[in-house]
Amino acid sequence: MKSDVNGPARRRLLRPAALAVAALVAIGAAACTDNSPDAGGTAGKAGDAVKKRTVGPGKPESDKKIPQLKVGILGQVPTLNLKKGIGAGLYTNTLGLESLLRVGPGGELEPWLATSWKQTSDTVYEYTLREGVKFSDGTPFTSADVKYSWDFYRDQGSRRSHYYANVDHIETPDEHTVKVILKSPTASFKYTPAMFWSVIFQKKFAQAHPKDFGQPGTLLVATGPWKFDSLNPTSGMELSANPYYWGGKPPIEKISVKSYADDNSMALAMRSGEIDLSPGIGSPKGFSATAGKNTVTTVATCATTFLSMPTKTAPWDDIHVRRAAAYAIDRKAVIASTQGRAGAPLNTLISPLLLDPLGSKDEVDKALGTVPVYEHSVAKAKAELKKSKVPNGFKDTYVSPTSIAATGEVIVDQLKKIGINLKLQKVADSAFAARATGPADQRPVTASETGACSPDPSWDAIFLGKANTAKGGLNIANYTPPEVDKLLADGLATQEPKKRLQIYTDLLKRLGEDVPYVPLYAEGNHYASPKYDIAGYDSYWMNSPWALNVVPK
Repeated sequence: MKSDVNGPARRRLLRPAALAVAALVAIGAAACTDNSPDAGGTAGKAGDAVKKRTVGPGKPESDKKIPQLKVGILGQVPTLNLKKGIGAGLYTNTLGLESLLRVGPGGELEPWLATSWKQTSDTVYEYTLREGVKFSDGTPFTSADVKYSWDFYRDQGSRRSHYYANVDHIETPDEHTVKVILKSPTASFKYTPAMFWSVIFQKKFAQAHPKDFGQPGTLLVATGPWKFDSLNPTSGMELSANPYYWGGKPPIEKISVKSYADDNSMALAMRSGEIDLSPGIGSPKGFSATAGKNTVTTVATCATTFLSMPTKTAPWDDIHVRRAAAYAIDRKAVIASTQGRAGAPLNTLISPLLLDPLGSKDEVDKALGTVPVYEHSVAKAKAELKKSKVPNGFKDTYVSPTSIAATGEVIVDQLKKIGINLKLQKVADSAFAARATGPADQRPVTASETGACSPDPSWDAIFLGKANTAKGGLNIANYTPPEVDKLLADGLATQEPKKRLQIYTDLLKRLGEDVPYVPLYAEGNHYASPKYDIAGYDSYWMNSPWALNVVPK
């Protein structure tokens, strides 16, 4: 599998039909701030240590002048062309490339390059563009650039095409209006214009450079606060303030980005003053120990980590075996094994954060209260196993990437206590994706981290449904009840939030009863800096120009 990003946690990305997803790969981490799970953190909720973004679109959170911000990233940026693999560019490209909307902290949509938007029918979305916006070369930004950019991503062979699979065509009635016509109702599409795979570049420049667009030496032209000055795939990139930026000249004059092979080398660079900030790290505890105390901040996200069991392979095809495993899991011990990489405990495959836009807090809490939860209990685990076809236990293999073997060891040890004896098989990270998403009837008992997430509950459909059992699909549990496929389809086709909340509640109930997956924890995002904080650092921080949110500590 090709990797889309080598950023936080050194995640190896898979490419499902709906969203790029990461397999578990790195061990790491403890937040130096007190918003860790052990400190009472809530899944998906930022701790008090993370400042909120308080300013309007395009505005910097702080006016403090910074001549040069030195940024460190894990991995390399091979290209600025999102049609291809962008590597660690996931965390740097939005410094210069902007989307029409952004996602707020509660999953709500907010204006950016578009000032307003509306859904005129079940299949038509209309966007009114911000007037007066210019590209970094001083030329006007228009609807033609939006259409060209999105058609470019939709094109066959693009690594972004699956995000636009249900788009029939795009219209531009005038220079400041864009209309997207879908083939069929898809409620989750409303978030597409706010995500990193929808950022806009200049049509004229792209057409003038059809062969080397986005490549080092050519780059691209965009509207963001900073313009791309240079790109070296092996070492990093340089950016400078866009003099034509519609939000006003950014207070950070230059941004220098340097690539690092691992957390340790990046932490040493921070300690020596070579870099000021890293927006994404993989091993917070080790990083903090090397770079110095009070450098790392962790926030729980909407991304989830879960234990997967092959539901059509004996003895895991026995529901009592899967329920026994669910009761046997002690989430606190699992989270401790991640050394802080985890954000908070989690009991549902779909993060509660993704349900927030569908109802009030009371409505969402009431819905989640009806979902079966398996709290740790060895006694209940043994009782469930006694009901199964293997009451005295059994042997099998647990497959884990080598980099997270410590977490695998904890899970194997917990299941052993109830008679499920698993042999831990370590697989190189590079080979794990092929193993976990190979032939459906050969998918192993394993655990997966999901990586970057979209702010809609339909996002977790990538782990479910018949279609995702195909080779490369992420239905690792090979779980395919027809009723689940229907719920997934209804969730996308239904527009009314309260009805969608009921649909996804019904889906979670079914998952709680059948237990193809055991949710473990909400993943954490981690940034590090002895000098600065990133306001608004949450599940979706990388989708907009995050350096506008940099504030002195």
